Amino acid sequence: MQRAFVLHRWPWQEHGLLLDVLTEQDGRVRVVSKYARSRKSTLRATLQSFNLMTLDIIGRGEVKTLRRAELEQSFPLQGERVYSGLYMNELVQRLVREQLEVAGLFDAYHQALTLLHQDVDEALLLRRFEWQLLQSLELLDSFSHEARAGEPIQPDAVYTYVAGTGFLEIPEVAVDRLCMRGDDILAMAQFDIGTPQRYRLFRQVMRAALEPHLGNKPLQSRALRIAAQGAKLGKPLA
Repeated sequence: MQRAFVLHRWPWQEHGLLLDVLTEQDGRVRVVSKYARSRKSTLRATLQSFNLMTLDIIGRGEVKTLRRAELEQSFPLQGERVYSGLYMNELVQRLVREQLEVAGLFDAYHQALTLLHQDVDEALLLRRFEWQLLQSLELLDSFSHEARAGEPIQPDAVYTYVAGTGFLEIPEVAVDRLCMRGDDILAMAQFDIGTPQRYRLFRQVMRAALEPHLGNKPLQSRALRIAAQGAKLGKPLA
């Protein structure tokens, strides 16, 4: 038995569900629950996103079998926070390979979902989760050293960020690049992004860092949020 969260689920055959789950011990795993959609099953309500569960999973192949599931705690999300939760799920699905054990990821996700369920700044929470996800997968470029020469970041110097490479020192700010001072980079390294300027820079860096790993396929969670906002304002959906 191990704790897990459902990232996504699909109908499987006549009465079952195919689940993409984030587990505490085995990372991201595909699991089949053969009778979860049958009328007598109590699993349909349990096997939902944002539920912390304990699962009994068996099998050695790519798709495993769920023998038992018990609900441990539910984190019902309201309003816009639903889309933030879906965004977190989609990031894990897109970046984490199946059956790859990633140290600290389950705890980071659990903590983020707990805070998302509470009255915590939603934007800062998502930026921290992006940061933790990239860090746990060893995909985060250095925030302490310049990428070309390997020298420590200097507070008064100017840098540009290049995804997959890191921060490169440049002579002056260039309007066609993502540029910032060294003191901003050093502050971001400590997740000190409380000012509007630093938050904006950090968000741009995170987006640039995530982009190569997300590929060309648009994020469905982002599209759902935009569609919901448009519907709320009475705008026609494109």
